[in-house]
Amino acid sequence: MPKLEMKRQSELSRNEVSDRLIALGQALADGSEAELGSEGDSLSITVADRVRWELEIEVDGDEIEIDIEISWRDKPSGEPETGNSASTKPAT
Repeated sequence: MPKLEMKRQSELSRNEVSDRLIALGQALADGSEAELGSEGDSLSITVADRVRWELEIEVDGDEIEIDIEISWRDKPSGEPETGNSASTKPAT
């Protein structure tokens, strides 16, 4: 897939931010596809079963910043699943 980046920055109410985070969480919980967007732009993405999660909290005087990063790699078609599943092979 070609490189694509969508970045939006805006000031929202605490409730608006909460609604967006809940919608993202629900999309992740409901299935492997999530539609994300802001200000009229949206992008549908397929989310892998396993993702990397990074949380960064920074306090600098009276400013607090929370960065949440969720990342994964697309599994090429035909590549076996990895993880906790055991592989069974007939003994020879």
